[in-house]
Amino acid sequence: MAALEDPREAILARLLVLAAAVDTSFEARRNESSLPDTQKYVVLFDGEEHSVGEIPGRRSDGEPPPQIIEMTSEVQFRLAGKAKDVGTALNLLRIQLIAAVLKDPALLALTVKRQSIRFAGSNTATERGRSMEGGIGVAFTFAYLLRPGKEVA
Repeated sequence: MAALEDPREAILARLLVLAAAVDTSFEARRNESSLPDTQKYVVLFDGEEHSVGEIPGRRSDGEPPPQIIEMTSEVQFRLAGKAKDVGTALNLLRIQLIAAVLKDPALLALTVKRQSIRFAGSNTATERGRSMEGGIGVAFTFAYLLRPGKEVA
């Protein structure tokens, strides 16, 4: 039985690889929100997606036309450290991730016209405990083609 090709999963898998490579001392997770406060984590949240339209015309094989999908996913870096260092560390992780994602040829190849990745924004959160705990979420929007019924051997 052939597996269905899923561009969404391919994009998310590559995004997690890139996020984990920004700083290999961070433990990489996916879709986990409850994490111990004393560790360093990079967490990928799959996010939401929506259709922005179909490619015009009907295919000769009777399959529905491809749809352009926009998916916005978020990568969060979480760490604890000295208050004066947390913000700077989070900002460095943010800019390194942005550069890695927007320039990655493998990730770009999965998108419409091989160029459809946008930095969608970021948000920071900090909290005081025994040390300063901080996080930054960095969101990206990916446009890809959904081809219902396309199978891969």
